[in-house]
Amino acid sequence: MIISELNVSDGQVTELTVRSGVVTVVLKDWQSQFYTLVFNNVVGIESYSPENVDLCHIKVLTDSDQIRKVRSVIEADEEEITEYSFISTWNDFPILSVFGEGVEIKKSNCLPSY
Repeated sequence: MIISELNVSDGQVTELTVRSGVVTVVLKDWQSQFYTLVFNNVVGIESYSPENVDLCHIKVLTDSDQIRKVRSVIEADEEEITEYSFISTWNDFPILSVFGEGVEIKKSNCLPSY
């Protein structure tokens, strides 16, 4: 599954885990279906209490002011960073932005356990 196929409208982030270079986000959609998103080669994250906030969509950008800022800090090439922003239903602002090279999506019928 690719991220553009993921319908997060009325869904919520239920879990956020940050480890060296990897960010894991567990999403619950409006039908209580769970998805685990594993972001790889992460170079930055911006988060504002994203758990249990209703989402409207995920915005995927390859060029933005935030990406340019991250690139200048870590001295990365242009094509290396993608911004994945989880947008709140209530104010249309990103509650979570992950800056990395890619994402893997896994679907499950229940809350994943680690």
